[in-house]
Amino acid sequence: MMKKLLFILLCYPLFASATNFTIVSSDNQPVIEFSKAELKKFLNDKNGFHYANRAAFSDWVIVLKSNPKLPECAFAVKCFTKNKKQYIELSGSADKDIPCAVYTLLEKLGYTFEFDGYYLSNGIHKAAIRNYAQTIVPLVKYRGIRQHLNFPMDISSYSLPDAKRYVRNLARMRFNHIAFHSYPGQWYEIKKKDTIEYAGNFFYGDRHDIPNNVLIRQHVHNNQTFCIPEIEPFFDNIPKRSQMSVHWLKEVMAEAKRVGMTIQLSWEPRSTSLDVNSTIDALQQIYRQYPQLDAIEMISEESGGWGPDNTAEETKGLLTSFFGKGILNDSVITSPIRPVQSDLGYIYGQIGHILKTMKAIKEQHIHLPPLKLGIYCTNQYNVASYHLARKYLPAGAISILPAHGSINVAANVPKVLQTEDNWENTTIYSWLEFDGMMYLQQNGIEGIYQLIDGRPDKSPSVRLYTIDFNHWRTAENKITARYAALATLYGAEMPALFYKHYAERLGIAKPDTFSKAMLLLQTAFSSHTSNIGFAWMGAWRNGFNFQPEKDLEDMLGLYQEAKDEMEKCAAGNKNNYAKNTIAFLDNRLSVTIIYLQAFIEANELKKPGISNKQYNAVCDDVLNLFDACMKVYAQMMPDRGCEGTLINLYLCPVRAIKVSRQKKTGVPLDEPLKKPSSHFDAPAPPIFKGGV
Repeated sequence: MMKKLLFILLCYPLFASATNFTIVSSDNQPVIEFSKAELKKFLNDKNGFHYANRAAFSDWVIVLKSNPKLPECAFAVKCFTKNKKQYIELSGSADKDIPCAVYTLLEKLGYTFEFDGYYLSNGIHKAAIRNYAQTIVPLVKYRGIRQHLNFPMDISSYSLPDAKRYVRNLARMRFNHIAFHSYPGQWYEIKKKDTIEYAGNFFYGDRHDIPNNVLIRQHVHNNQTFCIPEIEPFFDNIPKRSQMSVHWLKEVMAEAKRVGMTIQLSWEPRSTSLDVNSTIDALQQIYRQYPQLDAIEMISEESGGWGPDNTAEETKGLLTSFFGKGILNDSVITSPIRPVQSDLGYIYGQIGHILKTMKAIKEQHIHLPPLKLGIYCTNQYNVASYHLARKYLPAGAISILPAHGSINVAANVPKVLQTEDNWENTTIYSWLEFDGMMYLQQNGIEGIYQLIDGRPDKSPSVRLYTIDFNHWRTAENKITARYAALATLYGAEMPALFYKHYAERLGIAKPDTFSKAMLLLQTAFSSHTSNIGFAWMGAWRNGFNFQPEKDLEDMLGLYQEAKDEMEKCAAGNKNNYAKNTIAFLDNRLSVTIIYLQAFIEANELKKPGISNKQYNAVCDDVLNLFDACMKVYAQMMPDRGCEGTLINLYLCPVRAIKVSRQKKTGVPLDEPLKKPSSHFDAPAPPIFKGGV
């Protein structure tokens, strides 16, 4: 008893000086319980707070409640004083919106939430919420991330705890939507008549076995094959690997649901058939595997002018088979048709198949979550494709991915969504980064700004439906992700101002210089879009992918300018978070510059009349540059995705140089190549045909 009393007396000064708070709620739904846990996590003893079970013993009373009178996806914070207590009402249009109110409060108190963590500047600013009240009706109702789950650097290589932490970080940024895209054989099983198409064919079925390389083995934490750590021991047990893959994604979805996010899965039926029974069966199987889904999207295969050839008659035949002869009277749909062309008939046929599937499911009253039709078309066909889908589908049921990279999406979306109604009722997919330039530091903010700022009606009453952003790497995209989160909430701030305000919030000593450096990075990144850093192994299987010398030199100069300006931000920063932010950007700019230098040097291999001896010497120089590139990269690896980037860089462009050398001079590979038959799938038909 005396020990207990002594402990209480010792702790009394701490409790007496702390701000006691309690949390009141009307129910204990999982998202409410999560919101409570987050408040307790961030209002902690270290920051001068202490949780009390009763309002009578509390200085702050935090009330969590839903308010159906708020617009869809809206949330509010209201702070007022009553009986000498600070009351804080955190409300959402529905329970799922309450976490957004929680994080709005915490950001007001001084927290900054980002892709890879959070930062608190100089403690909790209690005075900031005195009489503070704000109702936020987000510009975009559903705001989030589209996870492709197809490359080693994305979250599909994360351990389950790491993947769940990533999801929580999304919620803390007030994203409220997440879409998972699975190519065939990666994240769902399909049982057919006498076979099973197993899940678990990670990275299109290309094994990323750990090479006998000291640097890779030092920094990549797998024993034999790079993949989700928990799955690696069972990698060669195909049924077990499949089962564990589905379990992993199911658990990630459960975490997304717990934190208040709306969940969508997309997949590719890849059919132009009038028979939709197999597609309906696949949908039902997918839903049984992932019952948490709020929507399932059937999306067309990626197209941009490289797919199957169709004659004009074949294209018209596909159209009339689904829509009748009257469809040929629609000039928007028929105007792109040429005597012979790639893709168009295939796109129209896939849209027809998906529409017929959706109609059959409705007529047969099959139990499924809401269905959406996705169009992934990056060339001029996207206007006609969207028009075709919109003729037959109600508002909200269509998604578009109309280009590669955020700048190109911003340019194409107004061509596709030609009415305000379409803007308000379509899911738009944009990009934080472009996967074709994966090993380069990128900055996609200008394209996000142009997309949101360029919407046709900027009145406060007009809202957009859904915008999701593609990305693969986490740490490398934390600034772009924060911009995307804020822009979809409040509207798009001019990039130069955002960079300055971001720097001021983090305590970066030279906000104007930082803003200039980030603008230079945007210019460098957008100067030449290519597959210079594509992460698919098949693209490099036959040897090195050379790039135009002039483009490389221009990019190198621009990236060097950005790095020179970023280096000026290194001194005088006020805290370790700011210092690390600048150091990380400087590191990744250094990596980018060395990477480009390696490509410039590699162009020496194309010189006519080069001897085998000269060829081998140039290859040695290129490999030394890539070696330096990987060593610099490995100096800062804050998340699991960095391990995926490192091994993927080694197994793609680095190994491609060795393949080219073997073909030219006969120098044997240090590790054998997997046969092309090891592919389960590929990113897009033209790359597959040309890269294997």
